[in-house]
Amino acid sequence: MSLSPDLNARNKSAWEALYASTPESIWGREPVGFLEPFLPDPATLPPGGILDAAAGEGRNLPFLLTLQRPVTACDASATALAKIPPDLAASVRTVHCDLAQVPLPDASFAFILVSDVVETLPDPAPVLGELARLLVPGGLLLANIPGADDGVAGIDMHPAGDGWLYQEKYYFRFYSPAEADALLAGAGLIRVRDEICEWVEHPHPHFRPAAHTHRSRVLLARRAEA
Repeated sequence: MSLSPDLNARNKSAWEALYASTPESIWGREPVGFLEPFLPDPATLPPGGILDAAAGEGRNLPFLLTLQRPVTACDASATALAKIPPDLAASVRTVHCDLAQVPLPDASFAFILVSDVVETLPDPAPVLGELARLLVPGGLLLANIPGADDGVAGIDMHPAGDGWLYQEKYYFRFYSPAEADALLAGAGLIRVRDEICEWVEHPHPHFRPAAHTHRSRVLLARRAEA
């Protein structure tokens, strides 16, 4: 199966339809399994806010709010952002946008979370470059970038160019360590921590019907100092 020119638009449309398919939270309310041990000490961060990039329905926002900085949640799905619980939504700023074009100033954030995102992007390089633009010098970006050994890789997926389509709708690509490093370096980010993490996810309504285990390379990277 080859990639069509409008793959990015089709992919975003599929995620939007998934969020709209149920009033339930697709991902649940527990934070992603790697987040807690990777949260930085707020005292070590440079000045700046916190960004949850592709925040979805806000599962990670309670942990990010513990950093005691202003928190922004952005996502390409307006429906996902609308499903953030009201108490959380009142505590954060939400921005509906494509991650490759975030309408916010340069050097706005000291810490950016990119959870379960890179592997779903047909072209992650512009997104990582945009997020690097948003980081203050010395700011940190935390992302998981799974490889072919992830527990869901290939299951109900069919080849699509360099990646896969899950359920014929959702794009995924799994990266080798060298490919993941190249993505970060291409965005001008310096890797400072690198671990393989495993965690179990509960079933996701209308997406994955059973509990499943993820295995991802988790990378903490820093924007170079000015």
